[in-house]
Amino acid sequence: MMDKMKKLATKSIKLLYKRKNKIGKLPQNVIQQESQEKIQGKIEIFKFNSKESQATIISDLQNLQKFEDELKTITSEYNYIINIDTNSNNTIPKIIRKYLLNFDEFIIEDVLNTDQRIKYETRKDLFFIIIKTPIEYDIKKIEESQIPKIYEQFSIILHKNLIIIFQEGLQGDILDPLRKNINHIKHNNIDFFIYYLIDLSVDRYLAFMEDIEDYLKELEKKIFSKENIEIETIYFIRTNLGVIKRDFLNLLEVVKGLKVSLFKEEIKYHIQDLLDHIYKTIEMVDNLNDFISYLLETYLSILNVRFNESVRILTVINTIFVPAIFIASIYGMNFENMPELKWKYGYFFTLFVIFSAIITGLIYFKYKKYI
Repeated sequence: MMDKMKKLATKSIKLLYKRKNKIGKLPQNVIQQESQEKIQGKIEIFKFNSKESQATIISDLQNLQKFEDELKTITSEYNYIINIDTNSNNTIPKIIRKYLLNFDEFIIEDVLNTDQRIKYETRKDLFFIIIKTPIEYDIKKIEESQIPKIYEQFSIILHKNLIIIFQEGLQGDILDPLRKNINHIKHNNIDFFIYYLIDLSVDRYLAFMEDIEDYLKELEKKIFSKENIEIETIYFIRTNLGVIKRDFLNLLEVVKGLKVSLFKEEIKYHIQDLLDHIYKTIEMVDNLNDFISYLLETYLSILNVRFNESVRILTVINTIFVPAIFIASIYGMNFENMPELKWKYGYFFTLFVIFSAIITGLIYFKYKKYI
C-alpha cells in the first residue's frame, strides 16, 4: 500500500524536474544543456481563412527544412495554427526564433521546461501563454497505467495571424475538436482560437472533475455497504485537487488579463462563459475537498463503530463466561478439605451451575439487546 501511495504521489506532485542542475544558470545556458536526443513527434500546420482551410503534417522531424520552408510562406492573407507535438528539443524553437524577433531565450526556456506555472507574457506584438490539461481523466486508467505525468503543458505563442502550440510529445492531446471543427470556426478572428484552446483545456479538466465526483460517489456507496476502500486513492485525489485549484487560480488571472489585453469585443460572451467554467471548476474543487473530508470522517467513524462492535461482543462473551471461569478456578485449587469433591453428584451439580450461569447471562444480554 505504501509503495502505491508513493507512486501516486510521484504522479501527482512531481512539479519540478532537474532544477538542481540549473541553479545559477542564465536561460541561454539552460537552453544549451537541453537534450539533443533524436526528435520524435510531429508538426501540424493549419492554414485557413474565411473561405478555405488546409492542413499539412510533417512527420519526419530529422529534416526540418520543410518546416522552415512553410514558415517562409506565411502571409497576412491566412491565419495559421502550428501544432508542434514533440519531445523537448531546442532545434525547433531555434528555427522559429529566426522568424519571430520577440521570441527570446526566456520564452524558449519556458517552452523546453515543462514545469512552468500557468501564465501569460507579452512582447510587443507577441503573446506567450502557458496552459495545462489532463492527459487522461479516467482515474482508474491513471492508476492502472504507468503514465509518467497526469498533466501536459501547452505553450502557446500568438504573433499577429500566427498561433504556435508546443506540446510535450506525450500520447494524445486536446486538439481533436479543433481538427474536426476547423471548417466551422475558420471565419473567426485569430484571438478566438486562443479562447478555443483555453476552453478545450477547461473542458478537459471539467471531465476529470466529473470522473472524480463519480468515483467518490462509488466510494460513498462502498463505505455505507461496509466494504473496504483504498485510502491511498483518496489521498491521490486530494493531492490532485490541490494541483487543479492552484492551476485554475492562475488560469483565472490569465483569462482576466487576456480579456483586457487580447480578446476583442466580438467574443466577450465567450470569455464570460469561459470565466464561468473556471469559477465552476474552483467551486467543484472546494466541494469535492469537503466531500472527501466527509467520506474520510464517515469511513473512520464506521471503522470505529465496527471496532467497538467487536469489543462489545468480546466483552459480552467474556462476561458470560466469568461465572464458569470463577467456579472452575475454585475447584482447580486442589485443596484436600473440599467435601463436595467426594459428593456423588458434585460433578453434575457443578456442570449444572456453570451452564445455568451461562444461560442466565445469555438471556439477560438478549433481553438488554446487547446481542
